[in-house]
Amino acid sequence: MFSIAACVGDQCRVNDLPPKAMDSDRPVADGVDRFNATTVGWAGDDDAVHDHIVRQSAEAVLSRSDQRIEAWAEREDGTRRGSEIASLSDRPLGLKAHVIGDDAEAEFEAWGDLDSKMTAPHHALDIDTPLGGAEVVAWRQMNFEGEFDLPDGPETLSGSCYFQRVCFDMPLLPWKWVWAIFPDGTAFSVLVPFIGPQLFRRGYKFFSSNRLERLTIPLRQSGFWNWGTKDGHVEFDRITVEPLLGTGEQPDFDVRVENGEGDYVRFVARTYGRARNWLDRMRFGGRVRSHWSYNEFMFRVTGLAGSVGGTSIDDESMGTGFGTLEYSTGLGL
Repeated sequence: MFSIAACVGDQCRVNDLPPKAMDSDRPVADGVDRFNATTVGWAGDDDAVHDHIVRQSAEAVLSRSDQRIEAWAEREDGTRRGSEIASLSDRPLGLKAHVIGDDAEAEFEAWGDLDSKMTAPHHALDIDTPLGGAEVVAWRQMNFEGEFDLPDGPETLSGSCYFQRVCFDMPLLPWKWVWAIFPDGTAFSVLVPFIGPQLFRRGYKFFSSNRLERLTIPLRQSGFWNWGTKDGHVEFDRITVEPLLGTGEQPDFDVRVENGEGDYVRFVARTYGRARNWLDRMRFGGRVRSHWSYNEFMFRVTGLAGSVGGTSIDDESMGTGFGTLEYSTGLGL
């Protein structure tokens, strides 16, 4: 996974790298936008997660005519670090990406079938409030193939991937987001933004008990189960994603969803690795530092049980599911 992250302000720091300024009123000439950004990334397999394999600030160049964004930093030895994403010219719609860090390099292509809102870009979130808004464009199920030189060695990989573009011009609140995929291509996802004492958390830590850690108020609950077909889509509006402390190096999570039609899904997300990115910004003339922490856990689906569209599901019928779970904390101002 890698991201190109940018934030507006004079004192915005990503992962404790030196702060870079970004002006919301910057000029855009001939369809080319230039701004400071940071490439961050991690790599994971079914055994472990290698965090911060990419961590590089650079000037990003976004070109409408070239349909490309790149953020490269040249080193004194002639090498470079950073990333780029561009459109594919030989497909109706697709992406090609190249990312280089101190411990990893990847070059791959990704595309979708474009026959449903799962396999084509979809406006997944559109919030407009007096305090600002949030927009997410998600391409939830794509195919990919390419060359990856990761901490465990080089290999050619292909499979399924996920792309999204996220834009916030409102305070960054905590959220819980789950994405799981099964061997037959079935996908499951939930999103629960929330408020609670986690708003004031700095760094990676948890309360001393499950009861305190679960003391949250959901602001929105949405989720779905997709069988991997255009018609096999079921949505949920009652959702809980609760941490289970004391289960290992990082918490596991109890995931439960249901709807008014009697569909339900429940399982334990058994985590085996974690990646973390964070954002700090000085506000009010340097008197206050806001902190927002983005924690991403890789997990296996265990104890699956449910009924979706009249079909019973469990570990045996679905096979082993894998996924990623985001549990963000703090408040980004």
